[in-house]
Amino acid sequence: MPRSCKLALILLCTLALPCVAAESRPLALQDYYRLVTVQAPAMSPDGRWVAFVKTTIAEAENRRLSEVWLVASDGKSAARRVSDPALNATGPRWSPDSELLAFTARRRGANGARVDAGDSPALSTDLRSASRAGSPASTQAELAAAEASDEPGDAPWFVRVNQPSPAPFHIRGVSGAPVFSPDNKWIAFTRRAARPKKPQYADDAERLINERFKGHAYDWLGYRFDQRGYLPDPRDPDASPAEELFVVAREGGEPRQLTHLNVDVHGAAWRPDSSALAFSANTHQRDEYTYERSDLFVATLDGNDARLTRLTDDGYNNDSPAWSPDSRTLAFRRELGLSEVIAAKQDHGAPVQVFGIAATGGAPKLMTTEWDLLPGAPAWSADGRAVYFSAGVGGNQHLFRIATANNRVEQITRGQRQISGFSPSSVRTMAYVATDGPHPAELFVAALDGSGERRLTSFNDALLQEVATATPERIVYPSKDGTPIEGWVLKPRGYDPAKRWPLVVTIHGGPHGAFGNDFSFEHQLLAARGYMVLYTNPRGSTNYGEKFLWATWGGWGNLDADDVLAGVDYVAAHYSVDPKRLGVSGYSYGGFLTNWIIGHTQRFAAAVVGAGPSNWISDYGTADIPRTKESEFYGAPWDARAHALLLKQSPVEYAGNITTPTLFVHGESDMRVPIEQGEQMYTALKKRHVPARFVRYADSFHGGWSPWSTVHRYYEELKWWDRYLGGTNAASTAAE
Repeated sequence: MPRSCKLALILLCTLALPCVAAESRPLALQDYYRLVTVQAPAMSPDGRWVAFVKTTIAEAENRRLSEVWLVASDGKSAARRVSDPALNATGPRWSPDSELLAFTARRRGANGARVDAGDSPALSTDLRSASRAGSPASTQAELAAAEASDEPGDAPWFVRVNQPSPAPFHIRGVSGAPVFSPDNKWIAFTRRAARPKKPQYADDAERLINERFKGHAYDWLGYRFDQRGYLPDPRDPDASPAEELFVVAREGGEPRQLTHLNVDVHGAAWRPDSSALAFSANTHQRDEYTYERSDLFVATLDGNDARLTRLTDDGYNNDSPAWSPDSRTLAFRRELGLSEVIAAKQDHGAPVQVFGIAATGGAPKLMTTEWDLLPGAPAWSADGRAVYFSAGVGGNQHLFRIATANNRVEQITRGQRQISGFSPSSVRTMAYVATDGPHPAELFVAALDGSGERRLTSFNDALLQEVATATPERIVYPSKDGTPIEGWVLKPRGYDPAKRWPLVVTIHGGPHGAFGNDFSFEHQLLAARGYMVLYTNPRGSTNYGEKFLWATWGGWGNLDADDVLAGVDYVAAHYSVDPKRLGVSGYSYGGFLTNWIIGHTQRFAAAVVGAGPSNWISDYGTADIPRTKESEFYGAPWDARAHALLLKQSPVEYAGNITTPTLFVHGESDMRVPIEQGEQMYTALKKRHVPARFVRYADSFHGGWSPWSTVHRYYEELKWWDRYLGGTNAASTAAE
């Protein structure tokens, strides 16, 4: 490369976004292991520091490694790791004086380790989803804290950031993720109030019989859950003790239990004067026939006791309470409980909205009166004149605020990108992570009004300077009935409009999820391999309003399939596509819609189905969330109306029409879409002599796949596309 070009390249790389070298190579499968994920930013209250979680992949160990890092918000010093390298660390948060940084961590490989869902093959696990180098001394301290928390290998750690080379330590009595009081005198946290009780046996013979039993026995309904496996009895507090609310002095000591609800406490938030905590809790948690409907509570500290006030009890699901600066109002999210939706046999789901309620109780008041999208957790401005929240809008994710005077919603951040993890300081600055189509997420800071943005990390720059990534082209096209649909096209590497190119259509999970302006390794890999890629947000997707969101209710596979196929027609008319080499694929709900589409059209030369439902009747009794069928299909299989609909919308009913060669990929431990769903479609195709291949991943759930399994899945998919569509250097001339 000439010296002048090198100088220009260096200058370009100092800008907000990483640049791509002129002499680049195509993205390769092995590059997956080099990707760095940046998430969970936490800005110190004084605005000087930003803590965040950096996740890398240890290829040889087949695991993801999460560490807490720290960087100065002015960008004048390099980011540094502050968590022990022997730990997987998450959830950074600050003390109000910005002196202490807290996080939770567990030793890598510890029993009970969380499944990392950071690179789950499912773009949504919804279906409507349930819509986490040490010395011997530190090891002993960690084990002691884990013993106190009753979470194997999991413990809260603290770091004094203003000390050179600070060493993480524990605060006595803190055994859960810490929530500092505004006056810096107290730490609140939740943890199990007791240990699960061990079964009691009449004698040693009975004990031995049971210890030798390696299966599962249960007589309750919610007996398993994806990524968690088989569950203890949720009805029995002795088997599944509740996560209650505790408080301990900031310097440590004996914690006080503030709640005795016998159900889990969530989202604890201190009142500004540090005299009370608001939180949500589902008092129906032990009732296995009632879906989530959490209520709001306030625990007022009164000497050694806490006075509990219940603010809501009306069948709605309430969460994420946030105090106004004057302590008079709580902002929170609210939606009608799913049990109420099912009982009413509604033809749509419930909107999620931001409400306010007096801290002493009363009728909730709607704040998002003119808002038709899904808001994130609310947070007040320092002057109490606005409430902030994040939300998806189309293919983007941005920060919004509600003016409390008139409920007007205003968008704060801008751009064709997805921004998340907003963390404000007390000096009107904020941190967040941002990504777009060609660029993985990195850490940014800006003023609270979105101005003065500055990038603080560049972990993925080396890779992006080495490989070529494609920039998506946004399209908006009419569906069969004229409804406008948003989508994106990635052109293949070396795209020449004089030639015709194979097209792969991908479908997101959910259905209540969305594609958008973020980095997708899978999409970029396909484009690098010589495939044009189309991904769209058909009806049922989030970010387009309530009517659009619930348009598939009672009809999965109808309007949504029309929307996807109309996108194929649009791309065929506006880009150089080979109509004989079309592929369709999706995971989870996307797998369902792929199953459905190939049963209703023969236009695709190949398909890839990832963990896709095929038979709603058998899925009802084997999946971990039967509520999807009870709500969006109007009931259980023994209800006549629901039975007819479940059967009608099951792709296996149309397997006799399928001629498309299909690859099935599925986790053997999938509890969201059990593997029998894939087996049914595979058997149907093989019986009919349709080319099919099944790749099973041992010990893989619906989400949270290991790096090796994820890479192998991409490898199998690429082989399938290459076999039936032709990829790299496989463009045909327009005359062919």
